[in-house]
Amino acid sequence: HSRRAGGAGYDWEICVRGNSKTCNGHLDRNDQYKFCDSRTMKGNCALWSDLAYQIKNISVLKSKQKDYRFVLASDGTHDWNIDYEGQFIVANNTDWLLALERRVDEDVDPTALLDTMAVSAAARNKLNGQKDLTSIRGRLDSVIATILDLFSLVDSEYLLGAYYSTLSLNACLFRGMDRIYDSNMCWMLMHPDSKYAILPPFQESVHVNQNPKQDDPLPPALMSDVEHAFIRSNDGNFIAIDRYLIRFKGNEMAAKKKEIIGVVGDGLVPITILKNDNGEESVRADFTCSYGNQLNSPATVILMKGHQSYNDHYYSNGEKYNTPFSTNGDRFRTLIILCEKLVKDPSLSKHPPLILKSQNGIFLLSIGSAFQTPVGRVTYVNSSGDQNKKMKDVVHCLSPMYGLKDPRWIIEYLEYHRAIGVSHVHVYNVNMHSPEVQDALQAFRNEGFITRHDWSDKASRGYTTRVTYEHAKWAAQTDCALRSRGIYDYALFSDIDEIAAGGKSDSNTEYPDGHLAPALDMCEEAKQKRGKIACSFNSNTVSSIYTKLNEEEELAMQDKLLLERYDGIEAKPHCPANCKCLGNNCTVMTRKFHSGRQKYMMNVRDLTIYPRPMWTHAISRDYDEMDEIMEVLPDEVMHIRHYQGHWYKNSKEAPLPESLMRTVRSGISSSRFSTDQFSKRLIYSKAKDTAKSNRVEWIEIVEMIAQ
Repeated sequence: HSRRAGGAGYDWEICVRGNSKTCNGHLDRNDQYKFCDSRTMKGNCALWSDLAYQIKNISVLKSKQKDYRFVLASDGTHDWNIDYEGQFIVANNTDWLLALERRVDEDVDPTALLDTMAVSAAARNKLNGQKDLTSIRGRLDSVIATILDLFSLVDSEYLLGAYYSTLSLNACLFRGMDRIYDSNMCWMLMHPDSKYAILPPFQESVHVNQNPKQDDPLPPALMSDVEHAFIRSNDGNFIAIDRYLIRFKGNEMAAKKKEIIGVVGDGLVPITILKNDNGEESVRADFTCSYGNQLNSPATVILMKGHQSYNDHYYSNGEKYNTPFSTNGDRFRTLIILCEKLVKDPSLSKHPPLILKSQNGIFLLSIGSAFQTPVGRVTYVNSSGDQNKKMKDVVHCLSPMYGLKDPRWIIEYLEYHRAIGVSHVHVYNVNMHSPEVQDALQAFRNEGFITRHDWSDKASRGYTTRVTYEHAKWAAQTDCALRSRGIYDYALFSDIDEIAAGGKSDSNTEYPDGHLAPALDMCEEAKQKRGKIACSFNSNTVSSIYTKLNEEEELAMQDKLLLERYDGIEAKPHCPANCKCLGNNCTVMTRKFHSGRQKYMMNVRDLTIYPRPMWTHAISRDYDEMDEIMEVLPDEVMHIRHYQGHWYKNSKEAPLPESLMRTVRSGISSSRFSTDQFSKRLIYSKAKDTAKSNRVEWIEIVEMIAQ
């Protein structure tokens, strides 16, 4: 059941399958569907996933055992000393266990064989031929005490609910309502016969101090595959997203791969910015890294570069924003911390926390979550479906998204990017989408095509809000890049309102028009010949996105995709929003990097490339360096179609290739699950039938004449 089963990033399927098998083995066939559904099993798995974050953090450890309100059971299968340094109390029988024992003794027919009472095969075998509970009482006590006491944060006098009550519901009730919302797991309060998360009845709750009529959304943990640590420093000015094992092959280790312990974070850490005689800046970390018995090892801080000094980007810019994190106004505080001298101990199943600490103790952070390492499910598929042909593998690092209600766009979006050659997509969910969008994401998760990250305000403890630059986009992109090192060739960075569009394919290739393969080949050639590690490309605005259709036009769109509706793009860039004028009434312009709202893809296969925080329109804002390491691809090879209408003039028709649209339709129709709620075809069809208009939901359309 434990988090270690998932390794780097919790793999729900591993845990859910095991829990389902166990649950089904404990119940009669007629009851299995009530209590062993995937949602309930996921809730049980989330309990274990949540444990490390609830009580492992050094900041909540207490100096005296009597101060603890929770107990941990020692059932012989876990060594809690590894995790909690002895800061726990071994469970004893509680009043409700004694009451349960008396009830069992009273209800047992002394003349009957006990195996007839057993539900699970293990219990039947154990009780075969027995007439008393002696042989199984110890196991019952151990299991029940472990389940209850492991998660009890208030004194428990009795077991709430029926014998087969949902484990997560009971655990959260035992926490008390004042503690429930400290936990991602406890947002999943549920009943086993309902797929909807609901609060328990007011009169059945304990320590109630919440509004019983509060309408709570679906919990983030139930729609995520990765739960990040989001640990704040003791002063609150820095947040660690996770700790990582970063794959790196340095020059001194030409033939051997190396893993460096590191942290991705955002905010203020103790550093000194140095400048040499040539005016070149460097950064010195004024804190150390400790891990187990490896103490006070030096740290390296990698800041995001810009067009100004480190001091300006890290300290001076963005002062008007009431947050210690990265913001608009070119405040760059997303960073990577490398603890290059530390060595992970491979003999441990659970690892001691990584501690970052300044010498004076003013800055302190302890992060004990699982090490995040590159994880991917790469498949090599070309346009004809031939899996034997090798092509460059692309992971799409989708910027944080939020509030989607109509599932059609996300279904088309993901199928489209799969059609142009994307192997996998990391989806960072800021807040909860509609149930239909969640079902659509689950369908793609079932296919192994996406990984969902809990990037919510609740999970991040207020970090991923709009104040932090576009919901902590730079931290998400950096996290995605580190997770992809060495298992994909390139990482593509773009937003939910942008699609990557390849150019017209050569007649000699097997890839359809619009495929990424020619752009990837050009990017790889630039790397081999000119040392470029990334490629950027322009953004072209889809100007037709504002257009309101009349009834006849709406009728004509009934059988078309949303991607087919918007076929008009700007004929030329509109300065200064989408380019930068250099003279002659803007006949001379540049569209490089942020001037052209460019996006990019970076090589993540080459482990000699030093890890660094990822910016929006290029790897960094230091354009002198970017000119040296990034190749700008021409529009006819690759560009971004930006579905965010800011410009109206000089439109031109530029429909997406019909061959790609056929592939998208085929992907929607060929759902892996054809009859249940996770069928893309059924989800899409239902949304289309209920939609009032065929359009994306984030644009308020206008009459054509208003243009």
